[in-house]
Amino acid sequence: MTRLIAIALFAVLAYLLLRYRTNAQFQKWVAIVLSGALLAYIAVVMVSELIR
Repeated sequence: MTRLIAIALFAVLAYLLLRYRTNAQFQKWVAIVLSGALLAYIAVVMVSELIR
């Protein structure tokens, strides 16, 4: 369930950034941070599944 909430939050944030046409530099940094957070989340999920 937590995974679905995280994915939904990423999708909503991406939609809001594109919808309201925020600063391009800000969009770039948000995209980098969100990508990094998503990769870290995937790594944590993979490691926790492998430990089981």
